Amino acid sequence: MKRSFNAHAHSCSRSSRKGGTVFPYLPLIALGAFVLRLAVSYELIRNDPATGAPSAITDMKTYLDLADGILKGIFPKNFYYQPFYYAVFLPFCRMLGSVWPLALAQSILGGLSVWLCGLCAQLAGGRKAGIWAALLAALCAISIYFTPYALLEVLQGFWIVLLLFLTLKLYRKSLMRLWMITGLVLGCSILTRGNSWCFLPVLLYIAFRKTDWKKFVLRTALLLGFSLLPQLPFIAYNTAQNGYLCGPSTAGGAVLAFGNNPEGAPAGLEIPYPKTYELWMSKEKEISVPRRMLQWFKTEPGAFLEQQFQKLMLFWDAADYPNNITEYNAQKSVIMRTIRFFPTGIILFLGLSGLFCGFYRRYFLKRKCFLLLGSFIVLYALSISAFYLLARFRVPVLPLLAASGGVFLALVQRRQPFSHRVRRIGIGALAVFVVYGFMPLYSYVYEPSIAALVRPYGVQTEFETSPYAWPQQPGGPYLLLADHSSMLKGGWSGIGNSFSITKIFQPKIPSRGKRALLVLPAIGGKGSVTLAVNGERKRVYLRDGMICAEIPIREEKGKIVLELTLSEPSGEWTCAADSRRDYGRTVQDRQKIPCELVCFLILPVQSS
Repeated sequence: MKRSFNAHAHSCSRSSRKGGTVFPYLPLIALGAFVLRLAVSYELIRNDPATGAPSAITDMKTYLDLADGILKGIFPKNFYYQPFYYAVFLPFCRMLGSVWPLALAQSILGGLSVWLCGLCAQLAGGRKAGIWAALLAALCAISIYFTPYALLEVLQGFWIVLLLFLTLKLYRKSLMRLWMITGLVLGCSILTRGNSWCFLPVLLYIAFRKTDWKKFVLRTALLLGFSLLPQLPFIAYNTAQNGYLCGPSTAGGAVLAFGNNPEGAPAGLEIPYPKTYELWMSKEKEISVPRRMLQWFKTEPGAFLEQQFQKLMLFWDAADYPNNITEYNAQKSVIMRTIRFFPTGIILFLGLSGLFCGFYRRYFLKRKCFLLLGSFIVLYALSISAFYLLARFRVPVLPLLAASGGVFLALVQRRQPFSHRVRRIGIGALAVFVVYGFMPLYSYVYEPSIAALVRPYGVQTEFETSPYAWPQQPGGPYLLLADHSSMLKGGWSGIGNSFSITKIFQPKIPSRGKRALLVLPAIGGKGSVTLAVNGERKRVYLRDGMICAEIPIREEKGKIVLELTLSEPSGEWTCAADSRRDYGRTVQDRQKIPCELVCFLILPVQSS
């Protein structure tokens, strides 16, 4: 008996040294994450009206209205957004007519996501990696303060980390019932946000791995069949409502167009929408958005690819592009104000360091579970980059990035030769540069010259009618010309409301007539100014944040030249110049300045 006890004690001691006692820590960390999220939710519900009565312009308000309507038996004309969150999850949470069930449910999902994150990291990199990953996920700031709001990110984060956990289990042991469960989870995740289709290649690889074609077909059939199962009611409803075969949502074209039109910003959501975006959507039934994108790629392949590159790199950038809620909302919680939780940049840095380590000494090949984790992260990044970037679009993948970061920290913590430690420090330094340094360097140093190379004529979009109000406008077609980028890119700076500038445009289509419409966006309040263009003077007024005026144009060797002077201004407002663009077509005092005036020219042109 004594010998048995000593053997058991020795076993426990050995297990402890090897990390065997870490298992209880994961549920404890997950429980702490749940309590923390619930406490922050309590403070935000008390102090922030957006938790229960959000602004009418937010997605939160749309989701809540749709959910309340469904509870009353009032269904939308069709399911425009992916419907699981507002048609299934939110109505269930809103049955008691309070914001608390939603906060409680999403706090539970947050705690479960932390637990699953730790388990995934444990499978990918060992037990210490699991603890580090769970701590990172539990203390991620944006994941905490998103909890009480009616946004789908917390739910989608749970689906994705659960899907990864099931994938890792399938890699170790392929069970038919596990394929059914995985298919259902994939289907629910797709119904929450459609880009979850991106994980299908990894699952098909697992189905194909080390098996004959009959088992591969069976596994694939189970996966696809059960993933389509929760989608079928919504597919049937949309198809019946529209009279043709539809998916479970109909917003795909609109979402795709935001970040893939020549005027669009790679990150952020510009309000009002760019005119090119409005044109694409108004003509979507005639020319689909993917076809528009293909046309743009054929016309300006460099410009199209540069925009895709920016979206991909912005996914890894520390800067957040807020939408619906911001850190200002988070500051209404005493806990969020008092404790400095991990910002998104830290999670991105550690997660990217883990991915880089996967290539070091072929770690991905040694740890196939880590390869699957890395594949999930990369595929998600590519799927988001195909559309456009918002801060909340990265929230669902943060548990996976935390898992990758946990693996990196566990590797750094290991006893290892000095040369290995130096290399891992170098990997971390590279990740720091990508997350914190690359996009600022690219945007302000390299982007102006690259844009001039790949998009030498600026933005030029043809319209049948003027995209801006133009009294007594001549007949179309019209060409919208702009040499600046979106304000959301951060390059705009004020240049005042009294100045003289020569602005040159280089239209690709010959002009028609001697008049055009000049649109000058203005930052600030109301006001007026005397505008002189090519010798014609008039008093103009700011309306809806811009000056619109019909002006005479002067052509010189196929270029449109505007001698533009603003004087006698009233009101507090300013025009802007964009440092992200430098075509050499904005001249002041006979000197080209290293930026471009922010303005649009609506030019009547000959039919192309």
